[in-house]
Amino acid sequence: MEPIIDWEARYQAATTAWEREHINPGFNEWRELFSQSPGSVIIPGCGRAPEVVAFAELGWAVTGVDLADTAVGYQRDALRRAGLVGHVEQFNVLAWAPQDPVDLVYEQTCLCALDPAQWTDYARQLHAWLKPGGVLAALFMQTGKDGGPPFHCELAAMRDLFGADEWEWDVQTFHSEHPMGIHELGCLLTRL
Repeated sequence: MEPIIDWEARYQAATTAWEREHINPGFNEWRELFSQSPGSVIIPGCGRAPEVVAFAELGWAVTGVDLADTAVGYQRDALRRAGLVGHVEQFNVLAWAPQDPVDLVYEQTCLCALDPAQWTDYARQLHAWLKPGGVLAALFMQTGKDGGPPFHCELAAMRDLFGADEWEWDVQTFHSEHPMGIHELGCLLTRL
């Protein structure tokens, strides 16, 4: 399935309002957890997010996945400049799979960039990417309006999408501010 937006064209036109120049506050909320026992992590739709380097700095075996040439080149260069090891794969997240299941998926802004018609397939991907007991650290975009991207990831809809038959939800959530003037709802889900 093809993406609904030409993300590379957005990078070339410098219309990337979703980007932060700093670590997502949600990452900092979870930093202690991420620091405890590094393993393997995937960051889908990683763009130019600094979390790819941040996870590598914490000792994680990090893999960023993005479709856009600019994002992939940026992340590979950022890892090289930092003297860190990591992988950046250039693929559509709906058509890619890791060689082995991982411990963590850091879902920052990929879900809200996908057409909601693709969400079920994407949720299946995330489940398949994780080991049993692996964690999905999700920042669900809260736009409060129709249309997108970013698409509104209403909590009840997310609970249906990531259902209790396959996921255990942590009861604690938090709000993370986004540079677009909206916020994200941080949730930890464990793959059953």
